[in-house]
Amino acid sequence: MTSNFSCVISFKLGIRGREPKRIKKKVKIYAFVGHSKSGKTGLIRQLLPELKKRGHAVAVIKHCGHGMDFDLESKDSWQFIDSGAEGVAMISSDQLAIVQRKREVDSTSVAAQYFRDVDIILVEGGRRESNLKKIEVLRRGGVEKVECRPEELIAVVSDRKVAVDKPVFHPDQIGKIADFLERGFEEKEDRVGLDIDGVSIPLNAFVQRIFENFVWGMATSLEGVKKNFRSLTLTVKRRDKKDEKY
Repeated sequence: MTSNFSCVISFKLGIRGREPKRIKKKVKIYAFVGHSKSGKTGLIRQLLPELKKRGHAVAVIKHCGHGMDFDLESKDSWQFIDSGAEGVAMISSDQLAIVQRKREVDSTSVAAQYFRDVDIILVEGGRRESNLKKIEVLRRGGVEKVECRPEELIAVVSDRKVAVDKPVFHPDQIGKIADFLERGFEEKEDRVGLDIDGVSIPLNAFVQRIFENFVWGMATSLEGVKKNFRSLTLTVKRRDKKDEKY
């Protein structure tokens, strides 16, 4: 039985490669980072209706640095967790909620598992996830200095002037911020793209070079492969260990 995981690696050598037909869309993921009270939640709440009005399906992933409190201790669902269940799903006529015990997980894995059918994912938090492109939110009177690594930062939202070589938006410029999210953060087309279960995973230039050099070298060593091919698509489907045969 095949597990719920598939990976497509596309290498574009000089010209735009053809996207595999089975991937319907590439999900854009943006992390809004900033200190507490910087305005991240309010900004995301304003962007949601604006993006929805433009026809986008949007999901939100929130990092809870101080833990989560659903006030469920008196509910049956919490009692299942307290009794040892690894997870509990709550289903109503129009909502689905899933509570799982803590495990190693990041924003991209959550996106790949639960939000493959949306267009844009807004992450609140996620500063430590180096694979996420980040929009830093600053507020006058709080932390007013950009702290993101330059290679991860794609924009700043601030109510004061900020000296940075990235786009800077005022918190009231919801329309312009939405325009920026729609365009995407790629200034130029990546030569190597990684999609996991339909979700586009950002790769920095160093990782792209490693993938390209390794797989290109492997492919050109195969019999019948032209040395001057322009694009390559590698599909990996992971299977459960019990089903693997060597």
